Amino acid sequence: MADKKRVLTVALLALMMVVGATTQAQAVTKTWSSKPYGVTFTSYSGDLEKCLVVSLTGKTEYLWWYKRSGSREKWVEKVRLSAPKMTMVIKGQCGRNGAPKKLSDADLSQRFYDSGCKTSTAVTVSFPFAVGVTPTQACGRLNTAKRSTKYSSNSSSYVQSNTGRPATFKRTVGVAPVSGRDKVCVRADAVYTAYVGSRSDSFAKTANVCVKAY
Repeated sequence: MADKKRVLTVALLALMMVVGATTQAQAVTKTWSSKPYGVTFTSYSGDLEKCLVVSLTGKTEYLWWYKRSGSREKWVEKVRLSAPKMTMVIKGQCGRNGAPKKLSDADLSQRFYDSGCKTSTAVTVSFPFAVGVTPTQACGRLNTAKRSTKYSSNSSSYVQSNTGRPATFKRTVGVAPVSGRDKVCVRADAVYTAYVGSRSDSFAKTANVCVKAY
C-alpha cells in the first residue's frame, strides 16, 4: 500500500511539473518592434569626375521576447526589412557644396544577409526581392536577400523603392542591455555603377545595419 502511495505521489508531482512548464511556456509573449535604419556611403569617381552619395534607408522590424521573468535580456527570433530604399545622389564634388551633376545611366543593387555570416540563417523574400547565394563584401558567398535595378535616363538622382516587407531573416539570437549586445543587426552591401556615355565606374560598400533593442 505504501509503495502504491509513493508511486501515486511521484506521478502527481511529475504531472504538476508538466503543467507548470506548459503554463510557463504559454505565458511567453512575443512582440514585434520597429525602428528606422539608415546608412550612407560616399564614393568619388575620378574618371567620371562625379561624387556618388548612396543611402540605404527603411525600417528594421524584429520579433522578440524576454528570456525569463524579471530579466531584461531578450531572444530575437526574426528580423524583417520594411520599405528598404536605395538612393543615389550625384554631385560634382563630395561635401555640402557639391553641385548636382547628371549621369546617363546607373545600376543600383542592395543586398542583405546575416551579420554574423551564419549559413544557418533562413532567408525568405517576396517580390520584387530575390534570394540566392551571392558573393558578399563581408562573408564570402552567402544566402542574401537582394534587388537590382538598371536606370537608363539622364538624372542627378536615382531611387529604388520597395513597398512592404520584402525580406525576412530567421535565426534566434540573444540581446542584452549592455554595450556590444544591445543591437539587432543585418549586414548590407550597396553595389552600384555610374555611367556617363560609354564610360563607367563601379563601387561596392558594406556596413552593419543595426537598431537598438533597448
